[in-house]
Amino acid sequence: MSTASTIYTEHDLSEPRRPKHHDDQPGQSQPPAASVPGLSTADTAVVGGLAGLLHCKWLGPYRAVGLIFLAAVATFSLLRVGMLAVYADWNALTFPSVTQVLWVGLRFDVMTGLCFVLWQTVHITVVPESRRLGRLNRIGIECEWIFAGLLLPLLFVAEWLFFDEFQSRLNYIAFEYLVYPTEVCCNIWQSYAVVPFVGSVTVVGSTLYFYSRQPLLNLIAIPMAAWKRCGVLTGVLATIAGLWFTTGMDSRSVSRDRVAVECAGNGLYSFVYYALTCRLDYDQNYVTIDKADAIARVRQQVVGPDDQLLEGSSNPVDRIVSTGQPQRDWNVVLILEESLGSDFVGALGDERGLTPELDKLCDEGQLFDQWFATGNRTARALEAVMTSMPPIPTESILKRDHSERVFTLAHVLKERGYERLFMTGGRGLFDGVRSFMTNNGFNHFIEQSDFHDPVFANAWGVSDEDLFRRGVKELDKLHAAGKPFFATLLTVSNHRPYTYPEGRIPERKQTRENAVKYADHALGYFFREAKSHDFYQNTLFVVMGDHGARVYGSQMFPLQSYRVPVVMFQPDGEGHGERCNTLGCSLDIAPTIMARLGGEYRSVFFGRDVVTTHPEDGRALMQHNHDVTVLNPQHQLVNLGFNHSAWEFDVAANDFALTQKGTPEPEHLKNTAALFQTAFRLYYADKWFPGQSSPRGTAQNRLASRRASSR
Repeated sequence: MSTASTIYTEHDLSEPRRPKHHDDQPGQSQPPAASVPGLSTADTAVVGGLAGLLHCKWLGPYRAVGLIFLAAVATFSLLRVGMLAVYADWNALTFPSVTQVLWVGLRFDVMTGLCFVLWQTVHITVVPESRRLGRLNRIGIECEWIFAGLLLPLLFVAEWLFFDEFQSRLNYIAFEYLVYPTEVCCNIWQSYAVVPFVGSVTVVGSTLYFYSRQPLLNLIAIPMAAWKRCGVLTGVLATIAGLWFTTGMDSRSVSRDRVAVECAGNGLYSFVYYALTCRLDYDQNYVTIDKADAIARVRQQVVGPDDQLLEGSSNPVDRIVSTGQPQRDWNVVLILEESLGSDFVGALGDERGLTPELDKLCDEGQLFDQWFATGNRTARALEAVMTSMPPIPTESILKRDHSERVFTLAHVLKERGYERLFMTGGRGLFDGVRSFMTNNGFNHFIEQSDFHDPVFANAWGVSDEDLFRRGVKELDKLHAAGKPFFATLLTVSNHRPYTYPEGRIPERKQTRENAVKYADHALGYFFREAKSHDFYQNTLFVVMGDHGARVYGSQMFPLQSYRVPVVMFQPDGEGHGERCNTLGCSLDIAPTIMARLGGEYRSVFFGRDVVTTHPEDGRALMQHNHDVTVLNPQHQLVNLGFNHSAWEFDVAANDFALTQKGTPEPEHLKNTAALFQTAFRLYYADKWFPGQSSPRGTAQNRLASRRASSR
């Protein structure tokens, strides 16, 4: 493995990169079309080929394939132009950058379009004309045409809706959603006018097929020698291969505007790309440093001055954490509010009045106002708050292998004799939540199927008020058992299709803002109800947004979308009415909770107690698609990307706008790489757990004796 300094300086990161093609020759005269910025000789050939495709009689029966190919390219290109017009920040774009987006997009479209018609190209090549219009062959060819006629308009609308929700081409989220058809199909049914939509697609597809059927049949009947057919197929395959190896995801980097970069791509290509790379090997694709240096840097960033490392452990940060406070066996209730970003919260600057109940809680409790989610999915939030593990690129560990034995906050509290309850309004199958929680420390699990006669339910599960009403009853049971408890409640209402029970809020329209209002109403109900129950007086409450509502904005890393509210209530009233301005992220939840509970505990967590962390030492670790990043209090962001890329940005304090600085400072880069590469290696080596090779019994006995003395 090369050193980091030689890996990440391959490109001048201060300038946008455009794809390099083998036929770009310095000083070579270009055709007139090449005067358009970004149009290479290969681009000119592509355009010329498209223009002359239908007039080339030499193509014979392949002119039928060409029509479908052109329809696909036209659909992809029209979609791109529409997305640029509606979603791009035109104040940040220039004419050269727009033309680059369009030309790079055309290369993607041609490559994807050729793949789209490849099967029919092969069909015409291997079947001679004497059999091509036979009954079975003709049925097969016409089915391909029907499929194309229905898929193209369907893809156009589906990708537009996806882009509207996520401001991204089809990515790993789309790929992951296919695994859960119940939630996704019901969500689509409840969110959109599915019947008119499907009807329109059917009409458009059928019309295209009806009017093009006979001309296409006439074209494929044109005779052509076998060697010529093989030549056409070879040319198609060669073109696909040439574009495949010269047009990759990096080719989209023609602008510093994230939305424009997304528009430069192609949805089908992006979908396949993320499907193939969702579980990539970190060491082979990201900046890494020497293993020993990485461990030393992780220890420096993670292990506190009063912590005691356990010698001989297979985990390099396996330690006894001393909080410096007497142990307090308070109950712990952690509430994760679905899609509740800071941009909805009045206490964090929003002026729409969407969260009056949460704003009251922020005034009464301790508000953390510089807190960031580690990702933009609920699975990421659960991973972070339970394991305090830096996010691995793409998929959360909840859906990966090796996730059946991971050290969590529930394990820590189990050692203290706590009961551990996880409740969700949705299905436990979704995102692997049930499997992960029950395998990793929780001994009680309640999901949608356990709610009988709920007040309201939609595609994602029962309403928040159903969850909280059942939650209060379950907390009463745990309290009556005489043991302290740790309960995690995961809400689902603040999610498209944005439906909720009538009469709870004045508004009835299905909008994101109204769903936030309802979620806030239900949260207020829970706290009003809980205050009248015995468990309340001895319970530490933490309320947080699991992630922002959506990814938006033109920044290459959409930092604003990751900021979430976190508010904490301690039974002793400490910190109430205060704001903590220290930078933190979801990794820090578990250590911050344990610090409030006091005493000592065994840990492999990478997070910190944000309350006692000096503001100059705060940090936030995040993940977006294939990128992982660390933000520090000096408003500097180091981003590690696929193909060993690395960037550093200055972050504006007021709006989180990014200004690219170029290659990261060496120390910043090494500290960032150390965190993510060590987490990846520990996880896949099954070492995200206190090491079995350490004197485990001795450590347990030492903890037990110290707890006894602290009492």
